[in-house]
Amino acid sequence: PTHPLTHQSLPLPTASRGEPLFLDGNGGRLNDNDETKAPLVMYAWGKLIVVREMDTTNGAATNTTFSPSATNTGPSGQPSTSGFIYRGHSAPVTAAAFNPAGTYIASGDSRGKLRVWSYDHEEHLPKLDIQLLAGPIRDISWDFEGKRLVVVGDGMQSPESAKVIQWDTGVKCGDLGAHARKKGSSCAYRPCRPMRIATGGGEDASVFFHKGPPFQRIVGDGIVSEKCHERGAVHCLRYNKDGSILASVGTDGSVCFYEGKSMALIQRLEKVHKSSIFSCAWNQTGRYLLTCGADGFARLLDGQAGEVVHEWNVALVQQQQQSGEKTEKVPMGAMQLGCTFLKGDVPVSVGYNGQISVLPLPSSLEVGAATNNSIDKPLIITGHQAPISAMTFGTPGSNTLYTADTDGVIVEWDGATGAAKGRVRNANEDDADISGKVHAGATVTSLTFTSTNDTGTLYSAGWDDYVRTTQGRICNDKLKMEAQPNAMMAGTSLIVVMTVEGLVLIRDKQVVSELVRLPYVATAVCLSKDDSMLYVGGDDCNIYVYTVSSTSGDCANPLVESHVIKGGHLKPVQSIALSPDGTQLAAADVRDVCIYSTSDNYSTVVSKGRWCFHTQRIQCLAWSPDGTVVASGGNDDNIFLWCPAKKTKRVHYRFAHRGGVTGLSFIGSNANEGSGEWMLVSAGADGCVNWWNVEEDAKKKFG
Repeated sequence: PTHPLTHQSLPLPTASRGEPLFLDGNGGRLNDNDETKAPLVMYAWGKLIVVREMDTTNGAATNTTFSPSATNTGPSGQPSTSGFIYRGHSAPVTAAAFNPAGTYIASGDSRGKLRVWSYDHEEHLPKLDIQLLAGPIRDISWDFEGKRLVVVGDGMQSPESAKVIQWDTGVKCGDLGAHARKKGSSCAYRPCRPMRIATGGGEDASVFFHKGPPFQRIVGDGIVSEKCHERGAVHCLRYNKDGSILASVGTDGSVCFYEGKSMALIQRLEKVHKSSIFSCAWNQTGRYLLTCGADGFARLLDGQAGEVVHEWNVALVQQQQQSGEKTEKVPMGAMQLGCTFLKGDVPVSVGYNGQISVLPLPSSLEVGAATNNSIDKPLIITGHQAPISAMTFGTPGSNTLYTADTDGVIVEWDGATGAAKGRVRNANEDDADISGKVHAGATVTSLTFTSTNDTGTLYSAGWDDYVRTTQGRICNDKLKMEAQPNAMMAGTSLIVVMTVEGLVLIRDKQVVSELVRLPYVATAVCLSKDDSMLYVGGDDCNIYVYTVSSTSGDCANPLVESHVIKGGHLKPVQSIALSPDGTQLAAADVRDVCIYSTSDNYSTVVSKGRWCFHTQRIQCLAWSPDGTVVASGGNDDNIFLWCPAKKTKRVHYRFAHRGGVTGLSFIGSNANEGSGEWMLVSAGADGCVNWWNVEEDAKKKFG
């Protein structure tokens, strides 16, 4: 591949409370019939569409050193990086569906825009890009030939809330009935002839039935049952594989089964869930229906017998994983908003907190060809639902990575497989919602790790004005800051916290200095490995060098200014990093990356105007373990590699993270096999953690 990306750890689906969440596990013929492709599930994360390869083998990954997976292939045939992210929408994505062949995806956003784009082409070119509805698109369904699309959503002031169009031209092929207040919530296209379309209302609790093409609503034939739900919305409509049965679920907690061709009601099951049912999906044989609801359960129904044959209490599993105790009330984070069957009939469900649950099937049921008996209890896949704002490594040699996001959630990752081990939880504060927010919903501005004791301690600073300490995955202590902490840096045992009003020193979970007020506003901070030298970037474009006095336990201000690097930058310094041997200091502002020699009285090695290819704030700098290459990541989505010995050359990776790069580090000594010398890990505002093997590019460019 042209880029050295070997693995992506993807974000979790975005959820809004009380609204169904779309999941598409039906990857089409191209993906589901190909043994080299992993089971796929598609969902939205903000403006991005995530197509995730699911590892349903309980995390027993064969691929441990991040060479691109040789067993699985990605969308356009190249080796897989465990998923794909599409960035073509300019508004939050609300619906998407694979076509039956698996080659194209139709997706719609909250502004009513529909895009049909190629999944298997490496450029992912759009076939169709039109403004279809006035409000958000809620559901999309393809016909079985892949030639027509039915789209429903919010019609706002326009006359239509649902449209059926040709897939490549956008030309209408019929008029669909408009639901009350122009709000449609779901649609289904019958997967065989004679063609039928069903649409569900967002407020009128009714299902409209259409025949065609050209399509028109069937009314008054005495057979069609439109009003089978009692109240609220019809959240989801789905046909089974042969088109013989149509199922609908809604706010009233009931499931209705209709005859596929005439839409006569076969049966109505009352109170399948205690509260709203948000989603349903048929398995591949078309016999079993999976439903999920706000009561925290997922249930499996037999569509022919019309009874519940199995249920999973997903909320209970998540509660036990988190704290081990059960509460009477269903936690908000565990309300199940979306479900689907993956390739091989593996049931999957997603809650409000975004965590994906892979559900085990009882062996007594003949649900699918490959019944997943490899797991005995629901497998919870976790990660981030919000932009990642900070990243750090754990104990050297342990392959542990920590990331934190703008919601205050901290996640621990396995650095060798890229799998999320779990979310950090508060020991002292009750997390009744299972939202996993350590910093009370505030942005975590920085993470740092000290390995002074056996397990090591993770420090996190957030905009709730606390520095919290975590051991293992339990956050057990917090230190109140006088001002808002914006950055933090650890040496060996000392930690410097940069707040909006000055600096604070911490050692062994104790604040050991007063708030050191500075005559300038600090914008970046860096501490040497031996805790003796402190480098602070100011808003006056200078870098201040302090020595930290060793008797810091006694005095209020242990910092002594020893040097000021002046005139090196034209804009305030945004990030500073010291080379592994401590002889070179890298500093970056909004455009330039400069290098200074610490051993030669801070003389300039690389001056401003030389490495000036970033166009926005440079958030992070990282040195390679041998100190020959420095990497920089910025808000302009770019990652650059620079070499002080070859000043005129650079390696450029475009579009690394949409929204900016917020964390960057070489694995180096954090790997237990030494394979991480040239493995670069980056985290960004798109909620992804990416692994890049930059060895080939660096050696080719810098020799």
